[in-house]
Amino acid sequence: MKLPTSKKILREDIKDAPSWIGSLIDPINSFMETVYQALNRNITFTENISSFIKEITYTTMSTYPTGQSDLVFKNELKSRAIGVSVLQAYEKLTYEPAAGAVYAPWVEGNNGIIISTLTGLEASKTYIIRLVIF
Repeated sequence: MKLPTSKKILREDIKDAPSWIGSLIDPINSFMETVYQALNRNITFTENISSFIKEITYTTMSTYPTGQSDLVFKNELKSRAIGVSVLQAYEKLTYEPAAGAVYAPWVEGNNGIIISTLTGLEASKTYIIRLVIF
């Protein structure tokens, strides 16, 4: 859906309005401008959506995918997490993206967010993994 072209109320638009209408129009216009700017492709995870970004260094063992330890980190949200998505996964030394589709199986427990063995990686390599938790 496209945003409407009208994004401001002018004093002239309200014929025969009482004098106090100016005090009402200014805050409404300010609010409308802020919302318009946000909805004009300016919504971000970190500022507008309850989420946080977690970047981890993940080293796979030679026996990968078996034998990997779970990752546990604190939930920084004010509520329970509803999703964990992999934003980026690349090999630390070569900056090459992971060979496969990387998936982070997770649950939320008393100690925080618990991520089991990440899939889609190669054995005996170190990766930088960027996750968004929302």
